[in-house]
Amino acid sequence: PFSETQATIVMDGKANAIRDRITSVKNTRKITMAMKLVAAAKVRRAQDAVLATRPFSETLQSVFGGLIERLGGEAAELPLLTQRDVKKVTIVVITGDRGLCGGYNSFMIKKAEKRYNELKAA
Repeated sequence: PFSETQATIVMDGKANAIRDRITSVKNTRKITMAMKLVAAAKVRRAQDAVLATRPFSETLQSVFGGLIERLGGEAAELPLLTQRDVKKVTIVVITGDRGLCGGYNSFMIKKAEKRYNELKAA
């Protein structure tokens, strides 16, 4: 009888520990889901900002295109429009330091390394 009581107490302790662990995992899952939703909203906002700049970029292109047409042969004399050989290239890699950005960081670094190798080979 004494050993049965002791075994029951140990089992209750294990059961409580398991129950606490399950609760902890569920809470962590909720926090992770909330962080993913926030990250998705930020990405969506950034994509919208990029899309909002397209009309500006297209207008700028048409302005420069019209300027080149009007200048005709004189356009070659403008320093901004002269074609030059590329001697130096700078690659700027922007990575994150908050939230769930590990996958993003590794993707960006791999892309930068790939581009570096392409430029080095050329």
